[in-house]
Amino acid sequence: MKKVLLSISFLLVAAGLAGWIWLRRFERGHLYHPVAEIAATPAQHALRYQDVQFNAADGTPLAGWWIPANSPRGTVVFCHGNAVNVGDVAALAPEFFKRGFNLLLWDYRGYGASAGRPSEKGFYADARAAFDAAKAMSDKLPILVYGHSLGAAVAVQLAQDRPVAGLIVDGGFLSTADLARRFYPRLPFDRLLSEAYDSGPKVAALAGLPKLFGHSPTDQTVPFQSGRLLHGAAANPKIFVLLAGAHSDHSWFVPGAPGNAQFEAFLAQFKR
Repeated sequence: MKKVLLSISFLLVAAGLAGWIWLRRFERGHLYHPVAEIAATPAQHALRYQDVQFNAADGTPLAGWWIPANSPRGTVVFCHGNAVNVGDVAALAPEFFKRGFNLLLWDYRGYGASAGRPSEKGFYADARAAFDAAKAMSDKLPILVYGHSLGAAVAVQLAQDRPVAGLIVDGGFLSTADLARRFYPRLPFDRLLSEAYDSGPKVAALAGLPKLFGHSPTDQTVPFQSGRLLHGAAANPKIFVLLAGAHSDHSWFVPGAPGNAQFEAFLAQFKR
């Protein structure tokens, strides 16, 4: 009998371990899609740029591009979304350049030319290092952080960790638990996730920081309601803007498009 109980205990432990390993792989497989190949550079958009390298606090080498503006009035640290790298968002560089903002495009660990393995803790450390690198090149200019999709959660954390002048959230979400409940409502994934990206309490603590939130009701990647909940959790001052199109359309960059007037007004408050 004792041997039987031991055998059953062993099988239960083995099954639990196998389940835990499967869940972690499932989580990482859905959350992180690193892209190494860089398909474009700012030069293809007629912009001069500088390759930059810096290290996270744990020594992980990170890479990006510094794109200076003419007579800049501020700097933007851009936190891109998942399944892309700096080459995929290089097309947005002219939008910041023509509005008078220096831009730091950079890759998280494991993406693009940056070393390391993706993780929530690692991404937050990477963002702090990116801010510090941008600050060293910004000549006391105000530094804004722009986060898209997964990068929105990174940007929110950075706004807690560093003295950013403004926060822009594009297609963000409340937490990975909230996403799990929406995508897998019949499964308890929301209670088992190890990578939380829980931005609600963080934006609630950012009182006094100018914050702009944008989300499209037709976003098929990050549910619109999760973005609304994130804005609802945020402390004032804050603005919510209805965008148009798909998850990565960024309609507020387009003159006359949904969200553009509010986007321009938000940026207008930042001056040298």
